[in-house]
Amino acid sequence: MEYTVTGSGPVLVLVHGVGKGGQSAFGHLVDQFAERNTVIVPELSGSEAAEDDGGDLTVEGLAEEVSAVISDYGTEQVDLVGFSLGGAVVAATAALHPEQIRRLIPVGGLVETDQYMRNLIGLTLSLSDNPVAFGRVLTTTAFSPKYVNSLDSLEEVDKLGAELSPSRGRIRQLELLVRVDIRGLVEKVEAETLVVAPYPDAAVPTEHSRQLHAAIPNSSYVEVDSGHMVLFEKPVEFVKLVNEFIHRP
Repeated sequence: MEYTVTGSGPVLVLVHGVGKGGQSAFGHLVDQFAERNTVIVPELSGSEAAEDDGGDLTVEGLAEEVSAVISDYGTEQVDLVGFSLGGAVVAATAALHPEQIRRLIPVGGLVETDQYMRNLIGLTLSLSDNPVAFGRVLTTTAFSPKYVNSLDSLEEVDKLGAELSPSRGRIRQLELLVRVDIRGLVEKVEAETLVVAPYPDAAVPTEHSRQLHAAIPNSSYVEVDSGHMVLFEKPVEFVKLVNEFIHRP
């Protein structure tokens, strides 16, 4: 597993979800966060930069990878952000390793996959031999209509879809997303938590973030007017939300 370290100050770890990896998800935000934080971006199993045995992924396994990165860097406590599938992973990390996590921010995360998501992911996986169609399904659900309509052409949309191409790692990530169930873990989270919910979200519907908020004892909740890919649709607002939460007394 690779990870990058940028900036100085309190340590902020940014955990990716389904996609190419940490830099693909958060790379455009790192410099902004690094103005006030030491920013760590890991590349977990399933990402293009990670090397592993190629087996099935688990939320608990990815949580142990996050914990290992924190330990390897050598810091005692971090603030932890997780996007989408990464939202479930960071919640599990906080439950399994409470001593490592100061504040927690799941973004577009979930407690348990529902029938809607299994249907959507099944449709996506059925198109794994057609990269353009595979990418279009994901971009159609991950980005809001307003954002897609702001692009100049369908070719621009397909460029976004190419970031979500049906690689073996991506398929493993989606196969895990079908199986997510952290009901036995999330109630053990002790860290002060801010649940960030994109709304309306067609990829991981907003109700999942509401359930995550309800399940974490010490949590607050905020909705952002955005599709699932709030990191790209509302980057300035997102950075401001995170910094205000982790830097308040």
